[in-house]
Amino acid sequence: MSYQDQPWFALLTERASSLSRKLVAGALGVSAPVISQVLNGTGKYGSGAASTDKLAEKVVHTFGRFPCPHLTEQSAAAEPVVITAEQCRGFAHRPVPTGSPRDMQHWQACNGCTHKAHTAPPQPREVKPRKKATTSTPEAP
Repeated sequence: MSYQDQPWFALLTERASSLSRKLVAGALGVSAPVISQVLNGTGKYGSGAASTDKLAEKVVHTFGRFPCPHLTEQSAAAEPVVITAEQCRGFAHRPVPTGSPRDMQHWQACNGCTHKAHTAPPQPREVKPRKKATTSTPEAP
């Protein structure tokens, strides 16, 4: 499959080898069969009938690494400071830090950062109860 040569697929494969596919699927907000089909190149993903674009974006923004503009600005290093998506999520999606001016500056910088929306924790899907099956009984003559 052409998507198996892309960097996001290597990242997904790495995570799936260290964690169960169910845990990886939960972190991405998809089902475990989707992860299996993508990794194995089967089903609609294997045939090319389904696109991997949304999954690729979720993988990168859940397990990837990002240059942090605020930490890069604060450091004296010439190289950008790169953090994991989990670290980014921890900085950007925490409650307002009122105890430290430095933490407050970082939190404010995160609110204007382009990575914040992509590193948001997955939202639980609404559970909709199934409709009860209606069984029709044959009428007596």
